[in-house]
Amino acid sequence: MPKFKLVLSSSQRRKLVGVGLVLLLALAWTGVSVLQETAVREAQARKDVTARAFEKNPDAWLNSPTEASAFEKAVSSGQVVSVATSGSLVLYTDKAGKHHSTRLVDCGPGCSTNLLGRLGELSLQKGFVLTRTDIDPRTPSQKFNETLEGLGRLSLALLPVFLIGGLMFYQMRGGALPFGGTKLAERPDTEFKDVIGADEAKKALRRVVAFMTDPAEYVRVGAHAPRGVLIDGPPGTGKTLLARALAKECGANFISVDGSHFSSMFFGAGIGKVKELFERARENAPCIIFIDELDGVGKRSRGGDNSSAGDQEQNRIINRILVELDGFSPLENVVVVGATNHVDNIDKAMRRPGRFDMIVRTELPTSTEREALFALYLEKVKAAEQIDLASLARTATGMSPADIANCVNRAASYAAEGGQPEVTAELLYRSIETFQLGGEVSSAKGTLCPETLRRLAVHEGGHGLVAHVLNAGSVERVSIEPRGGALGVTYVARHTEEPLYGERELKSRLAMLLAGREAEMMVFGNTSSGAADDLKRASELATSMIGSFGFGKTFGLLSMAGVPKELIGPDIQKSVLDEARLLLEQAQAECQAVLTQHRPRLEALTHLLLDQETISGQPLQAVLNA
Repeated sequence: MPKFKLVLSSSQRRKLVGVGLVLLLALAWTGVSVLQETAVREAQARKDVTARAFEKNPDAWLNSPTEASAFEKAVSSGQVVSVATSGSLVLYTDKAGKHHSTRLVDCGPGCSTNLLGRLGELSLQKGFVLTRTDIDPRTPSQKFNETLEGLGRLSLALLPVFLIGGLMFYQMRGGALPFGGTKLAERPDTEFKDVIGADEAKKALRRVVAFMTDPAEYVRVGAHAPRGVLIDGPPGTGKTLLARALAKECGANFISVDGSHFSSMFFGAGIGKVKELFERARENAPCIIFIDELDGVGKRSRGGDNSSAGDQEQNRIINRILVELDGFSPLENVVVVGATNHVDNIDKAMRRPGRFDMIVRTELPTSTEREALFALYLEKVKAAEQIDLASLARTATGMSPADIANCVNRAASYAAEGGQPEVTAELLYRSIETFQLGGEVSSAKGTLCPETLRRLAVHEGGHGLVAHVLNAGSVERVSIEPRGGALGVTYVARHTEEPLYGERELKSRLAMLLAGREAEMMVFGNTSSGAADDLKRASELATSMIGSFGFGKTFGLLSMAGVPKELIGPDIQKSVLDEARLLLEQAQAECQAVLTQHRPRLEALTHLLLDQETISGQPLQAVLNA
């Protein structure tokens, strides 16, 4: 005989449980009502005829209240036919057939004037019928009002319980609204073509697109589909944008949470959040689960008796995520995408094949990509025409897409604050300087005397001139406005962004670093502390060229980076420093020759800086190429 197995989804199970609870409550209410009716019938069957007559229509007596003294007088004169008591309430009928009600005061046992306690004796003496009843003298409005007051007192008493229970339920539901759970985000409208750069990452993610589009094809050939994708890269390089574009390319639903989503103040609630998240994704397949800042989940500790409750909870959360990643069936159209810039902080078990088995890396944009990013974000503001985007891109070396977007927005803010009708190139350069030097123009500018300003102009002019003549890079901008910790700055961009540096380029950069100090020596006959950072960077570069890059003669192919520290004695250190110093002296001589030969250009550059403080573009190139 064939066997049938009923399989219900989690939502169907929850609905079934809810219906069962409603039916159970209805059955319990019906049972209580039947018991109450039975108890009332049995109580009425045990009462005498007189009591039932009073209870049948008590309003006939209650609507004719009288004083207790009048009742006592009627009893004494023998005018009472029947009496019913309910606590201190007394209902009685006189011989004229009139109905009355009153309340007697119970003065306690042993009181000779206690009429309520002597009614039994008086009923025998005066010949009236006495019975006891259960009558509620309150009117319907009084009953309703007292019921409301009781409910109010009960609600106030139970309010803390409801608040605590509601908070626990909220946390156990994953921090979402009751019966809501994790919410689906709106389907993204970003595509891969909208993401500037990240070509390597987009190429890798197309594997996921292929699986999400036709998972059966993977199953047909026995291939294992990618279940977890880890996007690793510096902050601001478009990891979230790539995840949204992936969902759009796949035509999939999108759920977005972050690494702290699974944390909770209640023990065990984090595991419930993990379960609910993956259940929601399966119900809405095809679906992309995006976990931003995945490193926020942390690593598992070793556990043991000394582990805290927080460590135990974190271990259980990570274990549950691992179980969920392993629990996908071949045709389940769900992919988990995690983003991080600290991949080493993610548990190794999560990075193994079969879980987050695809690692996609994003890098900082190249010069061409930065140029495209500036063009993209400048379209969103009112920008001036003929802005040199290539120069901006060269100046913005090391900036991420998020940095460039913020840079353009800051420039637009400068325009609004200054009452300018549009964003100019000067405002964009100013915004880049603010980012790269760590602040706006320093208040130290007001303390600089004319002689110091001239020294700064000579110093920065020396950097720019030598960099231009020795082709150390493209001189984009020179400024003597103090920002952050720098009193002046010269922007020199490499002609290319290749990772390799040639010996000639490095020697030119050495001469460029020393040029500020040598220009001061040539013009003033002395130098200043402003060259301290230049000398530090030049020394580091010269030492690396000799000890690591193989540009020295003493060690040849030997690299200090590969020699054990215990073998590097004082004699070796002295040899490295001596040859590095020789390299610096050669760069110094080359720098002095350039400054001497092109002294008129240095003077012209100095005067232009003193006049405008910041120069770039055509005016700068005109002086450098004079």
